[in-house]
Amino acid sequence: MFDFFKKKVYLRDLLEDFHDIHSHLLWGVDDGARSQESTDRIADELAQLGFSHAYLTPHIIYGCYGNQSEESLRERYAEMSVHDKVEYRLAAEYFLDEKFMEHLQQPENLLTMHNKHILVEYGLQATRADHIDMLFEASLLGLKVIVAHPERYAFVFDGRNMREVEKLTSKGYALQLNLPSLLGDNGSKVKKVAEEMLLDGRYTFVGSDTHSRHYTRAMQEGTLSPKVAEALKVLINNNKEILWK
Repeated sequence: MFDFFKKKVYLRDLLEDFHDIHSHLLWGVDDGARSQESTDRIADELAQLGFSHAYLTPHIIYGCYGNQSEESLRERYAEMSVHDKVEYRLAAEYFLDEKFMEHLQQPENLLTMHNKHILVEYGLQATRADHIDMLFEASLLGLKVIVAHPERYAFVFDGRNMREVEKLTSKGYALQLNLPSLLGDNGSKVKKVAEEMLLDGRYTFVGSDTHSRHYTRAMQEGTLSPKVAEALKVLINNNKEILWK
């Protein structure tokens, strides 16, 4: 009844056989891992936490990171060393910018999860959940849209505008929670709104969004309230619905 009297739950204790759907371990292509050695060190620590699978989801943002194409990301992925404990698959995190529609015009080239789930993101300072038309076009291709870390967008953590969130969920687009958000890694405002949205059942999936060993250290040390931990278990299980074939 009184959660504040109960012992905190370590996040690491929830991560056995964790299937991550959001990470930046594909080295040398964005603001994530810088080298194969860096990827290997991070993956070693993820394995110690219990991770067994990880989708590599590099940013695809027009004007950033050398304007990389899906083809160039596939080439880098082909160069990567395998890990003996964490199984990798390649996808991407698509920024909803003016070039997103061009990517949709070549659906055979899209980097998706299990050929149907596409991870997208807004700018962190977004004040509205715009580009609904773009997401609709993705759904017409049979894609299942997953919106990354909504708790980090200004229209959520600053404005607490759940009407904007409902623009997305009412259309059937899934929301993906970032684990670091629950640990206060993005500030107290983001943590509070992430907990509220989780307990309200607004999320479907969860990802680590791991960029560096800072993230693994935070997950190793981080704790959650029992209520939050129970709600998080549902998302962790949902991740396994995205098959690894």
